[in-house]
Amino acid sequence: MNSGKRRLRGVKWGLVPAGVVLALAACGGASSGDGDWLGRATGAGSSAPADGSSSASAPPASGGSISVTFTPRGSAGPPPAEALEQTAALMRKRAESAGLRGVEVAVKDGGIVVSGGGGDEEALKSLGRTAELGFRPVRNAQMVAKDACQVREAAAAEPLTTCGTDASGATTQYVLERVALPGTEIARAQAAHDKAMGTWTVNLEFTAQGTAHFADVTAELAQQQPPANQFAIVLDGEVVSAPSVQQALTGGRAQISGSFTERSARELAAQLSSGALPVDLEASSVTRVPGS
Repeated sequence: MNSGKRRLRGVKWGLVPAGVVLALAACGGASSGDGDWLGRATGAGSSAPADGSSSASAPPASGGSISVTFTPRGSAGPPPAEALEQTAALMRKRAESAGLRGVEVAVKDGGIVVSGGGGDEEALKSLGRTAELGFRPVRNAQMVAKDACQVREAAAAEPLTTCGTDASGATTQYVLERVALPGTEIARAQAAHDKAMGTWTVNLEFTAQGTAHFADVTAELAQQQPPANQFAIVLDGEVVSAPSVQQALTGGRAQISGSFTERSARELAAQLSSGALPVDLEASSVTRVPGS
C-alpha cells in the first residue's frame, strides 16, 4: 500500500444521503449537509463545476519558472516505461482539472519532470501525490500523543493501523478493517464553492457499484456501537476523518468540507478524479529559474 503522509488538517467529511439533512461527528467536529447538494449546480448560493475544473482558471504564476523531478519510491527496481507514461498522463489530467496553466509533464531518465510557473511549487508537487483513497470501518480508536502514533501499513484486503490529526492538532490512532469501498468506485469528484457560506468543498459521486456498496456498509455500521459505527476515510495511508454513521446512506454521494482554499479544493478533486497514480513517486529535486 502506498504511504504518502501529507496531512489534510482541518478537513472533515460529511456523508450525505439524498434528500436528508444529516449531522455526522467527524474528526474535527460535526458536519452537516443538504441531501440535494450535488444536483444544485446553479441553485441559490452554490456553484458546482461538472468536472472539478473552474470557468475561471487559477491565475498565472509569476516569479520565473520551476521544475520538479519525481522519482519512483522504493527499491524494487525501476517501473516499466509504460507505467511511467501512464502516470505522466494522469498527472497532466490533474493539472488540467486543477486549472494550472502552462504545466508540462515529461518522462525523463526513469523519472517524471513537471515544469510550470515559479509560484506554483506546491501545486506542482501535489500532482505527484499517489492519492490512494479507501473507506474502512473502524475497529478501535484512541487518542495518543503525536510521537506515540504507531503505523502498520497493510494492503487493501488487510486490517490497517494508522493515525489521523484533527484541526486542533489532536492525534487519534485507529485500528481499521479492510477497505470496504475503494477510491476506484468514485465516479467523479468536484470542487464547489458555496457562495452563501464563502467556503469551498469537494463533492463526490460514486459509481452504481460504489453506491450499492456504500449503502450496504453504512446500513451495517449504523447498527454498531461507537467506535464501530465510524467509517474512516483513508488517503495515502492516513485517516483524513472518521465520521460516525447513524443510518444507511443510499444517495451515493459524499462531501469533503473544511478549511479549503479554491486551489486546495481543486487539487484534491483533480487527484481523486484521476484516480491513484500507478507509480508511487517522491519529489527528489526542485530546479528554479528566476524571472527576468
